[in-house]
Formats: sequence, structure tokens, C-alpha cells
Amino acid sequence: MKWTESLSVGNELVDSQHKELIKKVNDVLEACNQKKGKEKIEEVMKFLKDYTIEHFSAEEDLMKKYQYPSYEEHKKIHEDFIKKVEELDEKIKKEGINLSIIMLVNKTLVDWLINHISKEDKKVGEYIKSQM
Repeated sequence: MKWTESLSVGNELVDSQHKELIKKVNDVLEACNQKKGKEKIEEVMKFLKDYTIEHFSAEEDLMKKYQYPSYEEHKKIHEDFIKKVEELDEKIKKEGINLSIIMLVNKTLVDWLINHISKEDKKVGEYIKSQM
């Protein structure tokens, strides 16, 4: 997964956090592909869970500051994703790393991040720009 300018939402803080999230997702996928062990994957997943919460909080603060009209819907999407990441982390801890887990990690994290950033977060960025 690579950061491209097409993923930019036009806010330096949010964009830098998205870049860091993409890096951590890549770390998880790399650990899975390299069979680096359950501990490494659990370490990266813990960071990802914590950082996602921090990032979503920053995004939600921006939405509140600019009175983003779809704030509640966007916040709900964040909450649902946090639950998915927690469930994925539990599944990894319970079942270990296997091909099925690698595919699930890839689908859950990569698809969601790309779709969320390119669709939902772009809307937030465009709205904030229009309010400035």
C-alpha cells in the first residue's frame, strides 16, 4: 500500500497521520508475509489500534471545529472500524498467523483505509476547505 497525492485530504495533520497509518498497515502485512512471528504482528496491531484511536480523535476534533454536517455518520464509521481492528487483533491472538489471517488483514485494513480516505475523508477535507 502506497501513499499518493490522490489520497491527500488537504489537511497537513490528517495527511501525515494517514501516511503513518499506511506505514503501520504495511508493517503488519510485511510481518504476516515474512512470518516474523505472532509477537511482531501483535506489537504492530497494538500500535495500529492505539494510533487509529488517536487519529480518529484528531479527525473528529477537526470535524467538530468546522461543524462538519455528516459528523455523526463519519464518527460511526470510525467506531465500526475500531471494532473491526480489535476483532482482527483478537483473531490473530487466538488463531495465529495463517493464509486466511493474512488475507483478512489485507482486506480489512488495506481496502478500508483506501476507501475511507479516498471517499469519506476527502469529503471532510473539501468541506473544511470550503469553510476557510
